[in-house]
Amino acid sequence: GIDYRHPDLAPNYRGGYDFANDDPDPRDDHGHGTHCAGIIAAARNGEGVVGIAPRAQLYAVKVTDRRGRAWYSDIIAGLEWAVDHHMDIANLSLGSYVPSRALRAACAAAYRGGVLLVAASGNDGGPVMLPARYPSVIAVSAVDENGEVPFWSNQGPQIELSAPGQEIIST
Repeated sequence: GIDYRHPDLAPNYRGGYDFANDDPDPRDDHGHGTHCAGIIAAARNGEGVVGIAPRAQLYAVKVTDRRGRAWYSDIIAGLEWAVDHHMDIANLSLGSYVPSRALRAACAAAYRGGVLLVAASGNDGGPVMLPARYPSVIAVSAVDENGEVPFWSNQGPQIELSAPGQEIIST
């Protein structure tokens, strides 16, 4: 979800859906989605922060509950929504170690449907989590201000990209 009323995000917000609560209001009740959205697309509006793509269109596809937990069925429904609504990129800042053929198939279908999938590798210092581990998904790990991988950032051969992941200021 995204706090689409946030002044840094509202100018770029275009809609979405809440699969965790099965309603048309994808407002963030956890905070993580709003933080990620701000890093990506906080508008250049003279206040707050500016995202790396300040004019990108934001769609909130909420798949986690207020505690940040998700069902694979909601993630899969969110991926299908992204394909059906012609999204270019889906940010999957979530992860699990529990394998799912259905999630793997949904990621592959979304990729074939033209959606670039980008997922966090995980933050517990272990191997790359799912869905980042899937071939159809770009797995992203963290680096610190020195370009070093922090002890908590998950690592493995599936990592395709590393990005700053400590003390990031956002919405």
